[in-house]
Amino acid sequence: MTTPSLMGLVRDLIPRLADGTLQAGFEQPVQRGSAQGTISVVSDPHDHGTLVMIVRMQIMPVPPGDRPRLYRALLELNDRLKGRASFAVDPEGTVHLVAGRPLDDMDPGELVDLILWTSERADHYDDLLKREFPAP
Repeated sequence: MTTPSLMGLVRDLIPRLADGTLQAGFEQPVQRGSAQGTISVVSDPHDHGTLVMIVRMQIMPVPPGDRPRLYRALLELNDRLKGRASFAVDPEGTVHLVAGRPLDDMDPGELVDLILWTSERADHYDDLLKREFPAP
């Protein structure tokens, strides 16, 4: 699947948000600078009937050997992000920056902010984290 321009994708999503055609199962790869990820719409497993837009940006594989220091750095970065997004490690050992918001009352400005802010932070932090925790 081709990765569209980030602004083009945002422009395409705003009318779909407004007319209710943005539904579970939507998934689109995105790239901002060196950060790659996906924007998707999923059903909230804890709140039946609620759809959530998720921005999930891949940061780096967890390097072997220095996990406690990396995990501490990720927790400290989560604090700096003030709840707007958070770092997570998936079962395969990849660090992601993830943010989500329910679609029910999301307005176009929130959609733009969710996608652009999260992807910008991912592009910023992937470079910093890869420098501080280089792969062997």
